[in-house]
Order: sequence, then C-alpha cells, then structure tokens
Amino acid sequence: MLAEAVDLVSPFFVADEELPIADDARKQLKESAGQVLDAGIQALEQISGTVGDPLGGGVEWTAERIEAGLREAIVDGLEMKPRLAFGPLRTAVSGQRISPPLFESMEILGKDSTMARLRRLRAEV
Repeated sequence: MLAEAVDLVSPFFVADEELPIADDARKQLKESAGQVLDAGIQALEQISGTVGDPLGGGVEWTAERIEAGLREAIVDGLEMKPRLAFGPLRTAVSGQRISPPLFESMEILGKDSTMARLRRLRAEV
C-alpha cells in the first residue's frame, strides 16, 4: 500500500544519529544481536566504500559484495540462520523489523552511513 511507503523510505531521509528504532524491532533482537553486529561490522570494514571511477568501475560497496561478506561472516562464520543473522542488521539500518531489501539499502546508504548505524545499535545492545 502507498500509505506504508513512508515507513519504508524514511530511513533514507533521516540522519544516522536521529534514526528512531521502533519498539517492535528492538523487542525482536535476540541475545546474539551484539555478536551479529560485531561480526557484521568487522566484515563490512573490509569492503571499500569508495565511489569508483567515472565509468562505473572500481566500486566495491555493492549489494552483492555486502551480502557475500555478511553471509560469510554471520551465516557461515557464526553458523546462524539468515533470518536470525540479518535481523539486528536490518534493525540498525532501517530502525524497523520490516524494510526494503537489506543489502540494497546498505548500498544506497553508503558505507559511512551504514557503519554509523550498525555501531550506534551495537552501543545500545
């Protein structure tokens, strides 16, 4: 529904430090949320956030690269199911339990904003 669009796109228009975390999203965080956020932060630090060259080459901060790094670090590394693995990341990035596709959202936000949001939630859990 079009009325639901505001909640889905608002995280793209809010400063990182002002992104509200919905109560239902905060409540769904499991005990492993801190461990997931730590692994996610560490994995994403390895990916360059540079924009690339004018012809579109050299870009590393892509949804595909982000997903691969996070799956390796969390799903494989921590042996977690994707649903549990990506919940804390989704909450950190969007402030919601339900959001636009996670990895694409991270790509759109950019590395600096994504990392700031992950670190902010990590400091709170």
